[in-house]
Amino acid sequence: VTEQDGMRRLVHGNTVHGQQSLFAPQRREALAYYHVTGPIGRLFTVLEKDPRLQRVGLVGLGAGSLATYAQPGQRWTFFEIDPSVVHLARDSGLFTFLKDSRGDLDCVVGDARLTLGQTSEKFDVLVIDAFGSDAIPWHLLTREAMQLYRQRLQVGGILAFHISNRYVDLEPVLAEHARE
Repeated sequence: VTEQDGMRRLVHGNTVHGQQSLFAPQRREALAYYHVTGPIGRLFTVLEKDPRLQRVGLVGLGAGSLATYAQPGQRWTFFEIDPSVVHLARDSGLFTFLKDSRGDLDCVVGDARLTLGQTSEKFDVLVIDAFGSDAIPWHLLTREAMQLYRQRLQVGGILAFHISNRYVDLEPVLAEHARE
């Protein structure tokens, strides 16, 4: 966790996994990639009144930035493999996105492929955001993983991937899965 220029950042290697303003008025605003004008911000803005935001699953927690989009009456579940990330985002007081969220939030600790496989819950939106660093969890991109994601989606649900990565072009991999 670093602080610079009025921002607190969760950094691993050279990847920023979320940042938060240290100034109260901007503290509840998702920043960087998760900003309202970024790809995932635009998705949540378009879906703002859509009932599919009632039940959202998110693979990858980071600093908890995406919790800023949860609204009252919505239940969002984060699946995070690293308990230290959950501690930093939820319990340490360093980041307040989860605490400040207006939605009902859960955190499930463990490998998302296993923990999603152990639940029978279905989501209206499922966001897979676990590919930002240099260690790609390839098991989350297999055909079997795609089948699991489809099983965990309601009919008409949305499966969204954050595929930006410095080292690997993930678009062809997901394009092939989409074709299948």
